[in-house]
Amino acid sequence: MLNKTVCDNARVVARVTAHQAVVGTQLGALTSQPVRLRSAAQTSIWLDVQCLLVLDEDEGRFLTIEASYCGLKFGDAAEPLLHYDFQRDKEHYTEAHIQVCANHPTFETFLTELGRKGAGGLSKIHLPVGGRRFRPALEDVLECLIIEGLVEAKDGWQQLIEQTRREYRLRQIAAVVRRNTGTAQAELERLGYSVVPPEDQGLRAKISRLITPRAHRTVVESRNDRRSGKTRRR
Repeated sequence: MLNKTVCDNARVVARVTAHQAVVGTQLGALTSQPVRLRSAAQTSIWLDVQCLLVLDEDEGRFLTIEASYCGLKFGDAAEPLLHYDFQRDKEHYTEAHIQVCANHPTFETFLTELGRKGAGGLSKIHLPVGGRRFRPALEDVLECLIIEGLVEAKDGWQQLIEQTRREYRLRQIAAVVRRNTGTAQAELERLGYSVVPPEDQGLRAKISRLITPRAHRTVVESRNDRRSGKTRRR
């Protein structure tokens, strides 16, 4: 998708083990590297994408994103401008967020007055972006770059982005339905459908587990449970 829209030589690699898969641009061992985007500017613009995939805990059949990173970087040194992050079961701030690597002197003064480190403070603020199910897709980021005129897209980019984004969103909708069956049933019945719950007691118990909120776990517990070697971004 990248090479058909905004890249010429992007390479996406997956490293798979018995318990997880790491997928990323120009992936080396377990860390991705940025790929250059097409642009009329002399200054380089880069995209860096990486995600950690595991099997979902409840059914063990769906690939689940445990953590993801999508960063925009600029210049020969690929200096970060912003990055979208997702970290499942994050304890101290919202799972899906964006961080902007910029300076705001007045805001830094504000942070200092609150007893927090002011310098570079804006980059440490985790701005929410839709939560676990409604966070932006990679296609949303690419579409923004194209429409804002920051990158040069290839012919047919609209159709391709719409297609792959629709596939992503349909998977998210399915996940929302699995974990909110009562809401799904009520809305379908409002539209005139007849929804019949399954008679199989084992399946009903399985559905009950899916829709019951789990106790929140710390990040350390999550890592230990999955024996994950999750990489951390600077």
